[in-house]
Amino acid sequence: MRKVCKFIKKNLLFTATVIIAAICFFVVSCFSGYRQKKQREENVVIHTFMVIVLMLVLCDTVKFLLLAIDKAWWPRNRDSYSVDRTAIVHTRTDYLKLKISILRSQLVATDKHCDESLNVVYQAIAKDLWLYGKYFLLLMSLVLATYDGLLYYNTRHMQTLFVKNQTRTWGLSKVHTFDNFYTFLESALVSAFEPEVSKTGCKRWLYGDHTIRVGVVRLRQLRRKPNHHLGWGSPEYDEIEYMPRWQLPYERRPYTDKYWKIYAPWLPMYPIRSTKEKIFMNFNHYGYANEFPELIGYATMLASTYNSSMKVIDYLSSMDWLTRKETLAIFIDFTLFNLDSNVFTVVSLTIEVTSFGTLEIAADFNSVKLLIIDHIQSIFIVTILFLYILVFIDFSRSVVIMLWFEPSKIRNMWVRLDLFIIALNILLICLLITHEVLVSSLLAQMENIHIHMYLDFRILARLHMACVVLLGFLICFTTLRLWRVLQFARVFQMITATLYAAWQALANIAMLIFIFLVGYGMANVIINGNYSLSFSTLSKSIVSSMCFAVGCSHHIDPADLLHGGRILGMILYSILAFFIVILMMNLFASTINDFFCNVRKKQDERPIQNQITFLQFLKAEYAPTLRLFGKLPCFKRGYKRRNRTVHENIELILNIKLKGYIPKTTYDALHLKGDGSEENREDTLKHEKYKECVERMHTIAALMKTQFDLLEHMLFRPDVTTSESTASSESYTESGSEESFTYT
Repeated sequence: MRKVCKFIKKNLLFTATVIIAAICFFVVSCFSGYRQKKQREENVVIHTFMVIVLMLVLCDTVKFLLLAIDKAWWPRNRDSYSVDRTAIVHTRTDYLKLKISILRSQLVATDKHCDESLNVVYQAIAKDLWLYGKYFLLLMSLVLATYDGLLYYNTRHMQTLFVKNQTRTWGLSKVHTFDNFYTFLESALVSAFEPEVSKTGCKRWLYGDHTIRVGVVRLRQLRRKPNHHLGWGSPEYDEIEYMPRWQLPYERRPYTDKYWKIYAPWLPMYPIRSTKEKIFMNFNHYGYANEFPELIGYATMLASTYNSSMKVIDYLSSMDWLTRKETLAIFIDFTLFNLDSNVFTVVSLTIEVTSFGTLEIAADFNSVKLLIIDHIQSIFIVTILFLYILVFIDFSRSVVIMLWFEPSKIRNMWVRLDLFIIALNILLICLLITHEVLVSSLLAQMENIHIHMYLDFRILARLHMACVVLLGFLICFTTLRLWRVLQFARVFQMITATLYAAWQALANIAMLIFIFLVGYGMANVIINGNYSLSFSTLSKSIVSSMCFAVGCSHHIDPADLLHGGRILGMILYSILAFFIVILMMNLFASTINDFFCNVRKKQDERPIQNQITFLQFLKAEYAPTLRLFGKLPCFKRGYKRRNRTVHENIELILNIKLKGYIPKTTYDALHLKGDGSEENREDTLKHEKYKECVERMHTIAALMKTQFDLLEHMLFRPDVTTSESTASSESYTESGSEESFTYT
């Protein structure tokens, strides 16, 4: 209690600030009324978080900049030297207590801790480990806390419902003709979302009242130019304006823009594209035979009601919107929203018309939570996010300050990696802000949606996927950055030296393995490519061969190698199994092992250096903190006699540590380092250990004697004046070493 009162007296301003802030927070939380609505509570948390970040990032920078300008332009006059009249007079008791603390520190910090260069290195590593360890742990905690496992089950559920046949709906896998395509539209995308209540008992979606369709379904087809043959090249897509039934020339009628645009299916889509579409939707879909661009084609929309949608489908079917010769691909895009879990499912179904007249299908389901605020509802996630931002600001500020004072360190690869991590975080924050702006604009459009309006949630889904990919790269580079922090360990030093010495040999072996894999993949493409999808292209053949070589044969059947004949298949399998797997992989591993053994042998041949380890440095550097934790009840350890006296326990411990080895002379002990044999190295280590034990015994003896002196002084002698204390301390210092030596 006295310590608490003393701390409050010394830090009166800080204590008053904390008390005022606590009272204000309590009053605001009780009487402001923001607990009545959850949205207000979230807004208060977000605004508080933004104010703190703004204060740390911008306000502190401006404040210190103004202080620096003030100090540089108007320097203060130096104060004249004055004697401190309030200095404390130290007595003999204070001196003995100080000596006890010094001797306790000597028990932890021995002579081996006097290597200043090594201490500077360890201190930098400790600072880096503390700063970067916090950042790494908070990043991993944030990723694990915001991960939602329900998204996987939602994606798998949707894939099963739309791809496979169900009781009342068709599946996409059963679409083999254009007539089947229109039947699939009516069954799965129109009737299922507006079922007959008398038959099904459902008013919403047939497979769940909690899921609704946002907007309408968009149909888009890509057509090749008339009289254009595919051949070996890429197809040329048609972008001409047509009349119904694909007739020319196109004529604009006055009623074209009224109600449902009956000419929309025959006109090329998006004559004027927005900036966000050019940035986020300018990509190609990879099909079985061709690549299909996203921003071209002929698009039309279904309606939000059953009768209107059926009129659109009947109109498209009767007007031959899909044709065998010209239609290359059909895309069906729509979005579902789960009310219970607040999950958006962006669906993109693809039907590709091959050169042989068959239809190949593909389904892409992307389940995301577009409202990021829903990820941070719990106070635990909010706390982790707040701490992560603070630690990231601290980490960025340390890197910037280091480069400000030492710009030459930018040549260091680890510093460049730090800058890259900072850039990834800033880019991720910018993408999240852009994501929230687009979500707000799209939700505003939903208020004025009409019967034929299509809301494109794919931009938000792709932006969310970009954030996830950037987060994955951030985790990879953050984990790689730990390699520098862990360089204090001998194992990581050996691995680094091994990779540095063996990278040329490993690169040559990897190049040799790649050449053989390319040749083997080409052979499989030529022999088995027409019969197996795994070997249909060169890239698929190389990947399939590599997967089959390392044992990942879940999607690969060994019979796929036998299409050229059993004998040729056995030869291919023998080349893959014995040459690439056994010979090349073992050569790669043995090369690393040889270089690792050489590096380890070189390190063992070096003379023994009497240096401390990193853990010993931490134990000596943070001894007060460890001593503070040692005083807690949960860390206190009692003395275990084990049915022996104290003297017997001490002798047993000394015999175990020293193993009866005591060098005969100092000359013999010094000359043990001359030979690098294993026996002499062990003898040298024993000698160093013995020397350390002897020094520790001397320190313990001096500590015990000082404690007895302090006890005697406090019991029988009053405190003396400063001069007498100084004289006695000098006499005690001169005779202390001899007394302690004699005591030992």
